[in-house]
Order: sequence, then C-alpha cells, then structure tokens
Amino acid sequence: MPKHITNLSRRHFVALAGATSAAVVARPRLGRAAVTLKLTHPADTSHPVHTETVKMVERIADRTDGEVAITIFPNNALGSPTETAQQTRAGAVDMIILNPANIEALSRTVGVVNIPYQFDSYEHAHKTLDDTGRDWMAAQLATAGFTWVANYEWGFRSLSNSRRPVNTPADIEGLKLRVPPELAIKLAFEALGAITQTIAFQEVYLALANKTVDGQDNPVGTTFAAKFYEVQSNIALTKHIYSTVMLASNPRAWERLTDDQRAVISEESMAAGNAARAQVVQREEDYLAKMEESGVAVTRPDVAPFREQMTPAYEQLKSTIGEEAWNTWQGFVEAAKTS
Repeated sequence: MPKHITNLSRRHFVALAGATSAAVVARPRLGRAAVTLKLTHPADTSHPVHTETVKMVERIADRTDGEVAITIFPNNALGSPTETAQQTRAGAVDMIILNPANIEALSRTVGVVNIPYQFDSYEHAHKTLDDTGRDWMAAQLATAGFTWVANYEWGFRSLSNSRRPVNTPADIEGLKLRVPPELAIKLAFEALGAITQTIAFQEVYLALANKTVDGQDNPVGTTFAAKFYEVQSNIALTKHIYSTVMLASNPRAWERLTDDQRAVISEESMAAGNAARAQVVQREEDYLAKMEESGVAVTRPDVAPFREQMTPAYEQLKSTIGEEAWNTWQGFVEAAKTS
C-alpha cells in the first residue's frame, strides 16, 4: 500500500457508486440529513459486527433527529479490506470497520494487536484494547491516517484441519495450512512446524475440499459461516491470535461533525462494539455444537505449550514492529492482567 494515497482508481469510484444494492441505509426522519456518511466493513449480514452496526446507525439517526445518516456497505461490497482501507484513508469512504493487519503498511506498530498468545482471555484482550492500550493504539491509527472510534471483534482464532485432532504443538507439525496475508499468523504456525500457504479467502473452501491444504485458521464464527467444517474433520481451539476489528473514520469526515454528533457516534459505536463482542462469545459454543453434530471433532488444547514455541515468531515480529513499540505494548498487556 503506498505511503501517500492521492488518487483512487476509477474502479474504486465505480464500485462505490454501484454497491448500493448491498448497502443498508438509515433514512433520516426529518427531511434531508445534514450529514451523510458511508461506512464499509467485511462482515456478512448475519454476523454480529453487521447486525449491531445496523442498530447503531438507527440509534444515531434517532438521537441526532436525522441530522446524521449513515449508509452501510457490508461484506466487502466496495472491495477487499485493503482496498476499502485505502478508500477510507483517501476520503471516498467516511468510516470503516477494519482489521489493523490491513493497514500495517501504513503503520507497522498496529501489528502489536496480533502478537500470538499475548492475551489470556476475552476479558484480558478487552481490558488492553479498551483501557490500558487504548490511547496508544488510537495514536497509531492516527499516524496511519484514521481516527479511532470504537472496538469490535472477530474473536480468538481456531485451527481446523482434515488430517488429525490437534491437542499438542506436535500435532501441527507438517500440516499444510492456509493463512491470510498476515505476518503474525504465518509466523505463529511456522514456529509450530506447519507449512503455510497464502490463499485468498474466497478460494479457501475449494482449497480445503481439494486437499490443496490440510487446514485453515479463523475465528469459530467465520469457520462456521463459511462452512469450512463441511470439508474439515477437526477443529482445535488453539486461541493463537485474538482478532480484533476497529471502527475508524477518515479524519476529515470526523472533523465535519459537530461535537455533539461526534459524542453520539462515539457512544453508540462503543455500545454496538460491546454488544457485538458479547454475541461473538455467546455464539461460539452454539457453532461448535453444530459442527460437532455434523461430525467434526472439537479439541480444546492447553495453550501453554504452544506459547512456549513462539520465540522465533516473537523475534521476527519484534524486528518488524520495532522494539520500542513492542515493549510499550507489552506493558499495556501486562497492566491489563493486574488492573
């Protein structure tokens, strides 16, 4: 991704104009809205990230008497996560729910969010992102060209495969695994002895079905929604990486709002993020039960032995992210354990 984006391709603008069929629009109650905003995100329309965002948009319209109307473009309707991050940074889109990994080319320090095995629980991750590390992470997003608004989440990542149950690190050794284009995930599995291959998300099901790869990693909800379990016989709650997503705004779009409007959006987006988080956690066991009913074996390994093998991944990530940022962030992670 280029350091400074001054022009968007015509394709991006065509996509923006043509994606209205996938959009969810909050109609203002009192005539034409004073401010209209476009919000994009990668979640499908059944995911809590989307359903809670729809409710958020409605509450914002109500609380501002229709002065702020937000149109939602879900499910990557405007392009890939990297493309929509570019669009938002350039101002063609006003707001985005993004994975920090998609903007690491603009700010490598945001990569600290994806350090393997740094969080002990959902509560620990939430405390770090919402409290101890919140202001620092907002500053990193600002450096990358985004205004942080609220935290959402995908959840802890799990591992599925078609060869064997995973209970120990040794069970991962030699597996051919699909990974997304995210350095932390690739390094974590390679530290455990897996062979990794980057494959686009829309091609993963076929790659699993054809045995091009043995397995893949995603939060439980994503594995269920994408029906990867249909072509996998095992899923392990390895919890190797906690995947967050964040609602962020183009800074110029944010500054167009009044103080009161910004306050309403901040309050309602944080409420939506918390509600989405709660649903992600609540639904995990339901999804796992349904996958077990279909014949998938579920294992819940002790994560400590996996964490102990992360040293090579940590060394390379620290070099990429920068030692100062690494150490600063780890201070926030530790503080969240004790506060």
